[in-house]
Amino acid sequence: MRLTRSPAKRLFLVLATSLLAASAQARMEALDDAELSNVTGQAFINLTTDANAGINYTRINLGVDLDTQLNMKKLQLGQYNDSVTRPGEIAGSSDILINNFALGTVNADGSVNPFRISNPFLELAYSGNKVVGVRIGFGEAKGVLSGDIQSLTGNIPVHISGTAKPIINAASAWDRFLLGVAGISDTTKLEADATLVNSSGNADPVRGTMAGLTNGTALTCVSGCAWGGLSDGLLSLFKSNGCGILSLSTCYNLTQFQSLPVGNTSNMGSMDGAAKGFFISLQTQDVAWRDMDSNAFMTALKGAFMNMPKYRDANGNLVSPINIDFEQAFNGIPRQDTCLGSATKGC
Repeated sequence: MRLTRSPAKRLFLVLATSLLAASAQARMEALDDAELSNVTGQAFINLTTDANAGINYTRINLGVDLDTQLNMKKLQLGQYNDSVTRPGEIAGSSDILINNFALGTVNADGSVNPFRISNPFLELAYSGNKVVGVRIGFGEAKGVLSGDIQSLTGNIPVHISGTAKPIINAASAWDRFLLGVAGISDTTKLEADATLVNSSGNADPVRGTMAGLTNGTALTCVSGCAWGGLSDGLLSLFKSNGCGILSLSTCYNLTQFQSLPVGNTSNMGSMDGAAKGFFISLQTQDVAWRDMDSNAFMTALKGAFMNMPKYRDANGNLVSPINIDFEQAFNGIPRQDTCLGSATKGC
């Protein structure tokens, strides 16, 4: 099996270059004993080790905060050679393929909205004396991730929440009648959790090309609901099946989501609401990596894997890193500008 790794190396090199640039202005200064007694701290690079189920881990932690605006023509990982393919997957496809990948955005006046990173790390996983996995991750991250997403492998939670108006507009006359019986109006707020799926509505964490509601998922009423839970009771009768609820599509091509928020991007002045433990990994077997928020282990599938973890809101509730409304779900999200100059992507 051959994993394409050069983009991952570039990501690490970008981080390393940023760190070197930040430290280039520093120089050693002698301190006397009185001054030393008032100084505490630790090195910004440290090593930690871990172990789980026969796998040993070494993580290089970089205790720095970074603001970056990064563009990459193609992020392609996990494209195997002709003699090794994933069962059931299209030959020549990749575990992760994002054209015109970018972190952060650019405004019309040339100012930058950076992708914010805190405590980046590089981790190796060993089975005996053999490296079986490597991941590049961020202790915390928030900002806009853009790209023409062709396929994804990994953990990508999506939360769809918004008023029912786009749903009602897209529904047939009969479905509008049923929604009315359930007490759903234009201003009723509905929500549902989505993830990577295939065109049949089954969960598809390997080389997924669509995001949507898995079979058996129903919409939930949040506000503007009929009295006594009638809305939820009736909505529970209509569950997604085969990428549809009634006449409504519940699966959406990833290519139409060209800029996605990672973490709570409504306040970029601080790291509150950042996604903890965002990472991209490569492994020659299924490897359980430690989650940076829950501290539990989560399994990354053999090959290339992207993890977009949930983040905690002000009340400590876990929130999906990608939050979209029903208008965006049906019609997609246009790409935000990620290039200085006339081009908006591909720079």
